[in-house]
Amino acid sequence: MHQEVLDDFLNGHSLSDTLKKLGFPAFVCLHLYFAERFGSVEATLADTAVLLEHKRKETKRLAKLLHYPLFLLCLFVIILSVLNLYLLPRFTTLYSSLGQDSTGLISVISSIFHQLPYILAGLFALALLFGACCIYYFKNKDSHERWTTLAALPLIGYYVQHYHSYVFSREASYLLKGGMSFQEMLKIFISQPYRKLYHHMGEFISDELSRGQSMHQTLLQLPYLTEELKSITQHGEENGQLEEEWRFYSRYCLNSLEARTEKIFAFVQPCLFLLLGLAIIGAYLVILLPVFQLMQTI
Repeated sequence: MHQEVLDDFLNGHSLSDTLKKLGFPAFVCLHLYFAERFGSVEATLADTAVLLEHKRKETKRLAKLLHYPLFLLCLFVIILSVLNLYLLPRFTTLYSSLGQDSTGLISVISSIFHQLPYILAGLFALALLFGACCIYYFKNKDSHERWTTLAALPLIGYYVQHYHSYVFSREASYLLKGGMSFQEMLKIFISQPYRKLYHHMGEFISDELSRGQSMHQTLLQLPYLTEELKSITQHGEENGQLEEEWRFYSRYCLNSLEARTEKIFAFVQPCLFLLLGLAIIGAYLVILLPVFQLMQTI
């Protein structure tokens, strides 16, 4: 790998192109592409290393979060299979031989567990169909329409808006601080090959500014950016410190994304445990209640 990187540098390839060739994530290459234009590659490498480490930790944490619930889910599937294939038919036969009917609670729980495999299979099929429809829908949309739709969705929209606001405000602030004009900064966005959305944003903002629109008025037309960024842009244009406002807001967006992820993790894990716990308790009730009922008849 070291020789391959060295050969690319000797052949005149940029660091962002070399890392893309080596399979690094697109967001890493994107940040470095901008850094190569405003001359802060070393600081950007440090920042992207922090982002990569944060992504690795969040992925590991998600795997840890789902590890025990997945174990409980597998256990529940085994119990459900044993109930439907062995225990419930045996209890039905036993009640019939004794000339008794199961009580209301046992009948309801038994009916639920008997239908549950079909319900789960139906939900899984619907999820696959929904996923296929989403892939087909987004495949036929350009990047602007795709991200506009995603930004309007609950929960996902928060991440979409704050992530794109973070990238735009961070890179634009560094480019402007490096002495570039707005049009020069937008040409960098247009020329980058890693994200079609930012290419579209650069072209759109450049056209609107050429028509005499302010940056604030232009950003109002981009629904995948946060309202806070648009307000901060207006304030920065008024006080003449737009690049400083954008740089401050980029840090705020990153902190907000981390805080929201923490809240989601703290909410999801107890909910998973509660649902699976109720399901397993219901399975044990199906097993134990008929036994107690039969003991009362002896």
